[in-house]
Amino acid sequence: MINLSGMISLALLKKETFTGSERGMRFRLAKVSDEAEGDRLEAVVWPEPFQFSATEEEKKERAYFSFSQEGLTEAVAWMNERHSTEPEKWKKKKKEQA
Repeated sequence: MINLSGMISLALLKKETFTGSERGMRFRLAKVSDEAEGDRLEAVVWPEPFQFSATEEEKKERAYFSFSQEGLTEAVAWMNERHSTEPEKWKKKKKEQA
């Protein structure tokens, strides 16, 4: 289960992208902005073994949340839900040829 209490803050996410992994699932949290929606928190999950930039887009799942403490809590809950509902998807696979 992903628990980021004490590890991440909105102040960090204003400046940096946060990445991690949980038993075969990699994840990324980042602040994204646009004129229509304003500041939002983007959560992305994808299966190991590759990093974000080396993983095909079709393997990534995205969700957006308010850029607030409540949004961060919701993003972590979403990532945990994604991990628990498809356990086979996150089983470690041998590295494929790049």
